[in-house]
Amino acid sequence: MIWLNYVIETIDIDVDPIAPELLKQFNALPCQTEVHLQIPTPTKPLRLRSRLIGIEPGMCVILSRGIDQNWEAARDLIREGQSIVVRIVNEGDPNATIFAYRGSISKLMSSVGRWVVLDYPRNVQKISLRQHSRLPISLSCNMRSSADSQESFSGLLKDLSLNGGGFVSSPIPLPLTKQVFTLELPIEGQDPLAITASICNQHLEQRSPEKVHYGLSFDADDNLKQKFIESALLEIVQRENKTPG
Repeated sequence: MIWLNYVIETIDIDVDPIAPELLKQFNALPCQTEVHLQIPTPTKPLRLRSRLIGIEPGMCVILSRGIDQNWEAARDLIREGQSIVVRIVNEGDPNATIFAYRGSISKLMSSVGRWVVLDYPRNVQKISLRQHSRLPISLSCNMRSSADSQESFSGLLKDLSLNGGGFVSSPIPLPLTKQVFTLELPIEGQDPLAITASICNQHLEQRSPEKVHYGLSFDADDNLKQKFIESALLEIVQRENKTPG
C-alpha cells in the first residue's frame, strides 16, 4: 500500500527562512484553481466555492464571485472588510496540496467580471500529502454494505492513503470475504463523500480492544481516489480550523 504523509508547513513572510520557496509555490498557483471559502457567523460558518482568477504577489488574491444558492445566502456578508478563511486546492499537484490562510475582502469588482479581491496573506499554511507514509487522521464515517440488507456501520476513518485506509468500529457481524462496502464521509451542508472499498485485513484496536481496526482497499480508478483524498483532506482542514491568523 502506498501511504501518504500529512505535512503542514506554516510560513511567515517576514520571518521564516523557507518562506521564499513556499511563496513562490503560492504565487504560481494556476488560474481556475478550486478555492474553498469559509465565512464566520454567530451560528455556523458559511462555506462557499470559488475559482482563482489570479494572484498579484504581495498585493492581492482575486477570486470569482459565485451565483449559486450558497453565495446568495451569504450575499450580505460579501462586503469589504469581511474576514474570511481561504483554502486553495492545487488539483494538478499529485501531492494534493492545499494552501490555507485567514484574510479579508478588500474590494468587490463587477466592471470586468464578478470578482472578489482579497488581501494578500501575511501567513500561509501549506498542507500536502506525500507518498510512502501514512496520513494519521480521525474522522467520523460510515461503512455501508452492498448486501441486500444494506447494513450501515458507524466508526472512525483513522488513516488514509491513495489506495486505502483504516476503519475502526465495533465488530462487523458479516462475512467479510469478497464483501464490498461503500465508505461514506459526512460533509456538512453537502452530500457525503463516498468511495467503494473492500476489507483486506483486520486486528483489534490497541487502545480500544473492544473495537476492530479494518484495513481498507479502495476499489476505484486513480482519479476518483485522488478526488476522495483531496476532499477528505480539505474536510480535515475545515474541521480543525488551524489556519494561521
